[in-house]
Amino acid sequence: MKKAIKALWHGIKALFSAFVDGLATLFGLNDNTKYGKSLRRIVGTAFAAVVVLWAAVTLVRFTRGIWRNVSEMTGYVSDEDVSLNKQFPSGLCYYESYTDNKGYLVNSDGKKVLKHILNIAMPMEGDSLVYFSDGDKRGFFHMRDGRTVVQPIYEHAWIFSEGLAAVEEQGRIKFIDSDGKVAIDGDFAYNVSDDGYVFHKGHCAVNDITGTRKGLIDRSGNWVVPPVYTSIYPYDTLWLLSVDNRQAILTFGLDTVFPLTDATFSIEDSTIKAIFSDHTQSLYNMRGELIRDNVICRVSQLTYDTRELVYPASTNSDDEYYTANEPYNRKAVATCLLYEGEYGWYGLMSADGKPLTKPEFVSIEAVDKDLFLCHTDYSCGVLLNSKGQPVQ
Repeated sequence: MKKAIKALWHGIKALFSAFVDGLATLFGLNDNTKYGKSLRRIVGTAFAAVVVLWAAVTLVRFTRGIWRNVSEMTGYVSDEDVSLNKQFPSGLCYYESYTDNKGYLVNSDGKKVLKHILNIAMPMEGDSLVYFSDGDKRGFFHMRDGRTVVQPIYEHAWIFSEGLAAVEEQGRIKFIDSDGKVAIDGDFAYNVSDDGYVFHKGHCAVNDITGTRKGLIDRSGNWVVPPVYTSIYPYDTLWLLSVDNRQAILTFGLDTVFPLTDATFSIEDSTIKAIFSDHTQSLYNMRGELIRDNVICRVSQLTYDTRELVYPASTNSDDEYYTANEPYNRKAVATCLLYEGEYGWYGLMSADGKPLTKPEFVSIEAVDKDLFLCHTDYSCGVLLNSKGQPVQ
């Protein structure tokens, strides 16, 4: 083998030496001096090395092209530019690509069953059709075997929930069933700011035909909550509805937890916090039952400047004390405390912890022991005494 490679190399060198001799003759450089022979030998060797390198690169590319085509036909899984993103209980695997729409599905036999996938999204519990995008259109495949049930023909689509999935066609939202057939075709406008259209306990939030108001429909496409709200979001097992700075909370079964109220609700950790228009806060359970009223975020001590001047002392190099900086007023503790209701809103509290005012001020400062400047905004304020009463 080594002899064959050596013979091949010498043959290539001889071929290019002859080629160089021809060029030298053409340009009048063909002499038989020692210098001319050495020059032709060096040039011939360099040309041979370049050609061998080019041939090697070409061979590698050719081999990789053949291997890629064989892989496509046989379904062989390559680790190049992909990683395992999701493995289904059936053994179906989704390999996500690091670049573009080169992801694919591989079945339990190791064969590709769907290629050119950009991303996927799992359905709600109980559904078996998985959303996928090829970077241009959206469709659905079955999580058991990767079979494409709904071809990627939609500009926008959302996950399956309770046997239905929302799709967008010409600015309108429709719902298809697990066979890809349109099950609900109403006058529901698509809004780009919507997070999605998913059924919860038989109800889904959609827009009216104007796209500016939302309501809830049932699985037949009928309005069960009229489209009069500016937003409707699902949280945990509840619907949060908003309109005109008021909010309401319904269960997924449409039982009322809170009617429309001048409050902002936040739902987390199995509790509901209500922030009212007067900036007070209350805590409720998921049934709307009061847990704690007047929830306070923070309490701080208030101090004021007395009329007693303090002269800071410092020392010189001889350790002799002398007055140096400007004098300042000694601080003293005021009668009342400051407390925070809604974030950034403050009220006065007595020393024994009783709120004297609502948390309706953006800042409070003590002017004297029993006198407080309470700012209703950052330019105006009122003077209150230690009982929270306006000073006349």
